[in-house]
Formats: sequence, C-alpha cells, structure tokens
Amino acid sequence: MTAARIVASRKALIFDLDGTLVDTQPDIRKAINGALRDCGFDEIAQDAKVPNLHATLPVILSAVMEQLGIAESAMEPLRQAYIKHYRAQAHGGSELYPGVMELLQAHQGRGGIMAVCTNKNRADALDVLGRCDILHFFQYVTGGDTTAHPKPHPAPLAHTLEQLQTEPADAILIGDTHADALCAQTVKTGFMLHLAGYGGQAALDCPNDAQFSSYAELQGQPGSSF
Repeated sequence: MTAARIVASRKALIFDLDGTLVDTQPDIRKAINGALRDCGFDEIAQDAKVPNLHATLPVILSAVMEQLGIAESAMEPLRQAYIKHYRAQAHGGSELYPGVMELLQAHQGRGGIMAVCTNKNRADALDVLGRCDILHFFQYVTGGDTTAHPKPHPAPLAHTLEQLQTEPADAILIGDTHADALCAQTVKTGFMLHLAGYGGQAALDCPNDAQFSSYAELQGQPGSSF
C-alpha cells in the first residue's frame, strides 16, 4: 500500500514534531551555540548536523558536549542557557515542511483526528505548533515530559492513543527517526518514515509501513469519511 493510501485509511494520524512537521534544526543549533558562547565554549559549526535530534534536551546537549570535549559538570549551566536562548528566539528560524498544512487540512476535512507525540518539552512543543499556526489541528500533544519516559519507550505513544481514545490499528505514527519507529513497533501501531527529517541510517534500518520524502506524496487519495 502506498504512503498516501495508508494515510487516507487511518482515522488517527500521530506526528512527531522536529524533523517531521517542522524543520527546527536551525533554531536548536542557534540556541545551542548561544548557550555554548555564554558558558565560554566553542560553538558548533553552522553547517554541522546537531546530534541526537530525536531525543530530549539533556541527551542532545550531552552529545554536543561529548563532541566538543566539555565536562559533564557544565550540563546544568548549558541547559539553563539553552532554554533562555531557545525561548527568546521564539522559533523564528523554524518552518513547516512544504505540504504539511495541506495534509492536516485534508485529514481534518475527512473527519480524521490528529495528535503530536514528541520528545520536545511539551510547553515548547505547544509554542512552536502555535507559532506555525497548526496547533488547532491537534486533539492532543504529548511532550517528552508528559510521561515518565520519552520515545523510543512506548509510554508516550500509548498515552497519546489513550487520549485520542483510538486503538493502535486505527492509527499511524509519522516520524523521522529510529526512536519513532521503535516506539510504534512496541505499541503495535503503524509507522511511516519521513525521509527528509533527521533520522539518517538508523531510521532506515528500522521497519516501516511506508517512506516518503515530500508531503506532496501523501496527497491525492480521497480516503474514508470517519
């Protein structure tokens, strides 16, 4: 079954955020560099890929610190500085992937329901979704701090399905990393891989129901009326 047919057949679409709905890497890199600068460390290169973008903030920062040879004792000052910079930037460099708005409108129009399941802090997730003018499409947003464990643990996705009152077979998780794929596999719901995201080879090595590079590939199917 094609990616478009899968999307059209599922009542519930559950999306990852970073690298799936929104390209947030420019803002994340800018905030990391601001934090590094404030704490007296060298910045990461503007063309360097930020590591572990599938993960929670401490895991991302830990990977950056390891790359730059920064001691673990700097974690808390860097975390606080990052939060300051990230929220001050107000997601000015984050952009929806082309075709996202059209897909959300189409699924809403056929009576489908949608949610976000992200490892980003929930408050920040709500903010970026609001600033991109898509928050109103989602019945629920699960953040990395909503449940006791972030993805790839099954808890965030299971919680999202519970909030939507939807069975796993009636939903599909759309994401870009191995954390999304493994989470969906454990919960026994479908998984669709966004190839233009941040997942790389680790995501490609995981099972998926379909892959797509552009949201335009998900258009053109009439779908069910739910």
